Amino acid sequence: MHKNVVLIPTYNEAATISDLINDLRSISIDVLVIDDNSPDGTANIVANLNRPNVRLIENGIKKGIGPAYLAGFSTAINEGYELIATMDADGSHSVTDLQTMLEACRNSDVVMGTRWMTDGIVSNWSLHRRFLSKFGTKYARICLGLPYKDLTGGLRVYKGHTLGQLNLGKIRSNGYCFQIEMIRAFASMRSTIKEVPIHFVEREKGTSKMSRSIVLEAFVKVSIWGLERMFRRNTDKLHYVK
Repeated sequence: MHKNVVLIPTYNEAATISDLINDLRSISIDVLVIDDNSPDGTANIVANLNRPNVRLIENGIKKGIGPAYLAGFSTAINEGYELIATMDADGSHSVTDLQTMLEACRNSDVVMGTRWMTDGIVSNWSLHRRFLSKFGTKYARICLGLPYKDLTGGLRVYKGHTLGQLNLGKIRSNGYCFQIEMIRAFASMRSTIKEVPIHFVEREKGTSKMSRSIVLEAFVKVSIWGLERMFRRNTDKLHYVK
């Protein structure tokens, strides 16, 4: 067992999951794959790898990325990992960037992999996806009063001790809104949050999980949180902290 772990939620990622796990062999880290009953056999591929540092949580029927991460967080916290990373399964995130972020997290509670900052790079994304990502972060920054440049990215590292202080049962979002709510929760605790530039590459295999419902959920929830911030100040900390 290594002292750090990376959580990888999966749904129909048979085309990419083996390559990613193989790439992760270059760093000393445990891998926890949380699969939502993928009909393409993703879970079987992971199980058949038979790697001592790779484990599988079969999370039942498709619940989405939020519940998958919460299941992984619960396991990782209970097992006492020092650093708990999150990473997309589609090959869009670099293992080299993850290693840099793990090192940066020694002096931070959270390290965010950020696309929209100096030295951040995005490859092979359409103008529509770029606009959607940038607009989503800008809107959330305004509504929530957060200074960060990329609130929807999935490549992050959390300090296990700090993550364990959150009441994770209060994190109710799914999709990309889950990433926004996690930073909202840490900011409410005045945690030390650092951004590190990353190289994001649009997936070459498989199918994107982006949908209108994911975008709508984020817009509605962020708008509600923004109104709560205006009229019920200083309530977030009590909401998220154990």
